[in-house]
Amino acid sequence: MIDLAKAKLHCHVDHDDEDTLIQTYIDAANEQIQINLDRKVIATEAERVNENDLVDNSLLDAARLLYVGHLYKNREATSQGITELPLGYWNCIQPYRDMGV
Repeated sequence: MIDLAKAKLHCHVDHDDEDTLIQTYIDAANEQIQINLDRKVIATEAERVNENDLVDNSLLDAARLLYVGHLYKNREATSQGITELPLGYWNCIQPYRDMGV
């Protein structure tokens, strides 16, 4: 799980003016990853309730940072050159997707 300090470092933010906004992006990243994976992300193995629960890890942290950075950079719907989520985001979460064979 990433914290505000790590997200600000990733976004090259050295002031506190947008802390609430960046925290909102962190929360959104946490939710979006669970939605994209259709899995609950848990902090430790001890929290496992369902066999499909996923223990948090560094790849998911990287995905969170990419997601937060994307939202921070593209915060306006009318921005020029808006891009979809970075390919790296999808590469980080892909190993944990259940492809339903």
